[in-house]
Amino acid sequence: GSTGGWALVGWAADEGLRRASAQPPVLPGSHGRVSVRPGIETGDLAERLDRRVRSCAQRIRQHLALELANIHLRVVQEIVFGVGCAGLSQLLDRELEALSLLATAQCDQAVRDIIDEVAGPVFGAPLAEGVRHRLAAAVRWGLADHPAGRELDRVLLVTSTAGVAGLSGTGALDALAGFPGAKRDEVLPPVGVALSGGCWQRWRSPGNDDPNSARSWAQRALREVELELSREVSRRFEVIRLSLGAVLTDAVDHGILLA
Repeated sequence: GSTGGWALVGWAADEGLRRASAQPPVLPGSHGRVSVRPGIETGDLAERLDRRVRSCAQRIRQHLALELANIHLRVVQEIVFGVGCAGLSQLLDRELEALSLLATAQCDQAVRDIIDEVAGPVFGAPLAEGVRHRLAAAVRWGLADHPAGRELDRVLLVTSTAGVAGLSGTGALDALAGFPGAKRDEVLPPVGVALSGGCWQRWRSPGNDDPNSARSWAQRALREVELELSREVSRRFEVIRLSLGAVLTDAVDHGILLA
């Protein structure tokens, strides 16, 4: 379901705390040989992986679109009845930070589910925690083998003209408040959406206090965020499909997990 009011921001605060803790000891299956079960066909495997990846990506895109529609309603309400134009940047930045954490959590969970559901039948379900970690590490390493995988470390910045610009490179995500430098143990880097400095300047300047222009700016900006996030989610899951597919095909060809 969808989160209303400040529930999303509240959830994001809890999610940040959860991420900052939790480092388990040595896990079962972390070392040693992991054999492929007999009778696994790479064609069936690829088809199952493709199906799971598509449905996960579609579900996340739909959920984020719904969440952005809710953000739009809250923002319009605040422009007219609440913080007004001057408070627009802070309000929207906080909403986008919460959205980033939600998108990140959903992608992380989907990747874990895909690994469990597609690799489980290959090595025997349920996967031992250590085997799952080895698979995740191999898929993470494999991302860099694909051009799109090298561009996942990026932040989507809303510009003062209500567009969205991608800021790439290591360290881009470190600049976002919602992602303190806690070590991540996930396959994908976090999803990051934020406002550029130009947005803050635009809505804080005394001349820009027309609620109608603020509303149409916010509508355009959120539409662009939806389009870019949708592309970003598609790109991420396509790279997961390629990387996990390669790890599992190698395992089936050799009869054991090579990670």
